[in-house]
Amino acid sequence: MGADPNILPETVGVGARSVAAGGYGGSGLKRCLDLVGAGLGLLIFAPLMVLIGLALWIWQGRPILFCQTRIGRGNAPFRIFKFRTMREAWHPNGAPLADAKRLTRLGRFLRTTSLDELPQLFNVLRGEMSLIGPRPLLTQYLSQYTPTQARRHEVRPGVTGWAQINGRNQIDWPQRFQLDVWYVDHAGFWLDVKILLLTFGRVLLARGVHQPRSPITITEFQGNQNAPRDVAEESRVPTRGPVVVLGAGGHAKSVIATLEATGHEIAAIYDDNPALWGTRIMGCLVNGPVDQSCTAVGTAAVIAIGNPEVRFRLASRLAFHWISVVHPSAVVHSTVRIGPGAVVLAGAVVQPDSVIGDHVVINTGSTVDHDCTVAAFANIGPGTHLAGSVRIGEKADLGTGCAVIPGISIGPSSIIGAGGVVVDDIPSHVVAVGCPARVIRSLRTAA
Repeated sequence: MGADPNILPETVGVGARSVAAGGYGGSGLKRCLDLVGAGLGLLIFAPLMVLIGLALWIWQGRPILFCQTRIGRGNAPFRIFKFRTMREAWHPNGAPLADAKRLTRLGRFLRTTSLDELPQLFNVLRGEMSLIGPRPLLTQYLSQYTPTQARRHEVRPGVTGWAQINGRNQIDWPQRFQLDVWYVDHAGFWLDVKILLLTFGRVLLARGVHQPRSPITITEFQGNQNAPRDVAEESRVPTRGPVVVLGAGGHAKSVIATLEATGHEIAAIYDDNPALWGTRIMGCLVNGPVDQSCTAVGTAAVIAIGNPEVRFRLASRLAFHWISVVHPSAVVHSTVRIGPGAVVLAGAVVQPDSVIGDHVVINTGSTVDHDCTVAAFANIGPGTHLAGSVRIGEKADLGTGCAVIPGISIGPSSIIGAGGVVVDDIPSHVVAVGCPARVIRSLRTAA
């Protein structure tokens, strides 16, 4: 189903009038209405929210809420709240199962009725969202917008919006962004009232929630490769250019050396250690804490921190254009897939048909043989060797000089001590050491 051709009475584009900065879209009146509406909504729906929370706790367990970093007004990241609709389920290689296999029956009901969105009323009270506005999207989409599409962030994101009442998930991404920008240029009190009333009707009819014969509520935005070229598309990040580096420890030196070897300029360095502020690393100034870093649309960055959990936290809350970097002396076969934010350091070898996930570190002199999968945020230590068809789980950390025999799986968030020789599968969230590697303790906290 396409959007109604009558819902865009004026041309949407860079030249259209914008109310975001000084009009209703950014006004105190809209904020007052949000506070009143969200407060009343929480009072009215509090008993229902308690019942939903109890049902989730009984049938799905904890956590009850799903929290994720999204992009708000002015490209500022924030944590959005929803009721959790999916169970945790993982492939043996540590990657999560497809959404269709993790969506529970209760979760499907909550999505169909939009009840999973109710916790976002707290986001409205906190000033991160509005009742009405473009829906907040994932941080990784930020670098893929055209300048016109990026204007959707001139107002606070909404619990519901103009695109939601004009097709919701049954319209494609370019149409959705066009509707979002139209709202930015035409936001007003009576339009918000109209959207709010029509939203209740759409929710009651469950219209536009699911795509035909698909259990997934929304497809992933893949960029604008097939869209008409935007006049300002030149603002995209070039293959070689200034890069922000997050982290200024020892590992950062290896990453900076790799960036310099590939022709990148170091734009700035940030680290949360106050002792490093104002000092220089590899001749580059450490500017200050990570939260002071610029996350403007298209800003290229890489995380130069070895700890997988820290990389995960930073990538989840910051909205940079994460680039992958491969040292010129590394040997990476053309069939290898490398995710954004991944770093392959000097002398590393990655053999055919292997998959290197987002923000993975393949350290100096390590080797990854054919058909391996290294899931997001994992760390492969210096001189570590993975034989063929090995599966490394998300945020797993393999110390210096480890060896893993063919076909082995190491679970998510597990740690293999330096020099460990892994000859049996290792479960998730454990520490294993020795030759052969044996589990010595669990990393799971008591419930």
